[in-house]
Amino acid sequence: MRARHAIHVVLRDGYGRYLGGHKDAWVFTEDFREARVFDFVADHIAEQLDALRCNQGFQLNVIAVDPAERYEVCDICGQRSMPYSTFFDGRKYFCPDCRPPQTQGL
Repeated sequence: MRARHAIHVVLRDGYGRYLGGHKDAWVFTEDFREARVFDFVADHIAEQLDALRCNQGFQLNVIAVDPAERYEVCDICGQRSMPYSTFFDGRKYFCPDCRPPQTQGL
């Protein structure tokens, strides 16, 4: 069975601002570097955007992230980091700032 490749996307509103922040503190920013990167399939983006449009009347556009610019996204703070500087514990990705102390030096 072939492994599924993630399709990384960011979300943009009608004013050209990107969705940033995290689950309990979403914000819109004009800076692409601060946009939250989602996995289109794993995060069920199509379904969530459809529900947002139907329930709230709010439309967001999906923008694919260029694979050449792909970063890993910290599951704690949402910060993007180069793959070589992230730590994966088998369940979550951690940026250098959020990496658990007990995993330092591994």
